[in-house]
Amino acid sequence: MNKNKILLKNIIYIFLILSLPAFAQNSVSKEQFNLSFQGKANSHKWVFKGVNHSFSVAVVADSVKTEQYPNYISVKNQIVQCSAIPMPETNLNLLNLTLAQQKEALSGYVDYEVDYFGNELKLQIQNLKKEWITVNGKTWLLWYFDVPDQQTTEKAAIPAKQQIYASTICFNQVLDLNTPVLKGDSFANAKALLKKLMATLKLSNTPH
Repeated sequence: MNKNKILLKNIIYIFLILSLPAFAQNSVSKEQFNLSFQGKANSHKWVFKGVNHSFSVAVVADSVKTEQYPNYISVKNQIVQCSAIPMPETNLNLLNLTLAQQKEALSGYVDYEVDYFGNELKLQIQNLKKEWITVNGKTWLLWYFDVPDQQTTEKAAIPAKQQIYASTICFNQVLDLNTPVLKGDSFANAKALLKKLMATLKLSNTPH
């Protein structure tokens, strides 16, 4: 098998582990969203379509390759994942959250995921850092951590040194953008790519 394909398979294996919907185990979502990846020429986008709402993240790049799953793509050889997880049941109006409520919800989401990675999946996470970022008026929580070398196994032999996530709330969903930083690659470049994607997020009150 081609060496790049083997690496891609290993990257996706790690992604699947680190994107298990732990936060959604006991969630209730009144509106469900279906994901599709649409693209032509140099214009591509992830589209999450519900019954009454929709949201999308655009990918503008010269080199975009689709992978086995619609939420995974390769942008100039940088693997990126886009996913949405239903918010837990709450009495809050998820369509009109205050800034404080958004931060509380996103902080709780990240804490829950990190706890799940460590206690349930037995993954070691080191040097977890969080940054609040506002992009086009939208509040995001950027969080990233180191992946210790001892986590690498023969089954998932991926030379990843870090994982970067960007999370925000879209209607009743937590939207996640995620990319690994492989050994030899630039953390700054990977982070800049996520920020570029974050800036393209669009929400709509129609399911188009």
